[in-house]
Amino acid sequence: MMPTKVIKKKLYVTSIPPGFPLEKIYEKISSNVRTPFAEISIRGNRAFIELVGTEAEIKDTWYRIRNALQDLWELYRLERQKEALINAIVKEAGRTFPPESLVYALKLRGYDARLSEDKQYIYTNAPPDIVVESARRIAEVIDEIRFQVKGSAAKRMIAAIAVGLSVDPEKVIEYGLKTRVLEETDDGLKLREEWRKGLRKIAVMLKGAELGFE
Repeated sequence: MMPTKVIKKKLYVTSIPPGFPLEKIYEKISSNVRTPFAEISIRGNRAFIELVGTEAEIKDTWYRIRNALQDLWELYRLERQKEALINAIVKEAGRTFPPESLVYALKLRGYDARLSEDKQYIYTNAPPDIVVESARRIAEVIDEIRFQVKGSAAKRMIAAIAVGLSVDPEKVIEYGLKTRVLEETDDGLKLREEWRKGLRKIAVMLKGAELGFE
């Protein structure tokens, strides 16, 4: 005889970051629901989430929702306090990316940006949507050049410049060869020098002016 599933109902009330579009809040919550039934309402800066299901389903759903909302709080903190966990940006962008590339891409776009010593946090005055968009585009560029370019540092450099200056990665490669920062080998394109030094050289040529990196 199969054991009977005990169906329960539980109401959770949680605060939500102010200023986010309601549809984004609803999407974040609903996409993490794993119970057969859920009712979500938002009043002011609070979300009321009623879940109906087994105890395990309710616990799993609340764990997922809580983590999703925490990621939104990190983006809110980025907007207000100019800092956020890199992992929260990874989740929002839906892609992993080299944090160093993001920092230099944002600098090339005219923003201040730096990483914490453990590279877990980013500090920047760039708007959250710019940060997330840049992170996502960096991941895309690295995918585009993964068979053409060898070495993670070279890919990191090319992606940062391409995203920071809004140019095609092929143009970055072209200038990289012109400046002898990159060289062609039988295995593919490789760096001839430290990637940050190479980034400055190529960026200056592409932008036509000194950029004042530290």
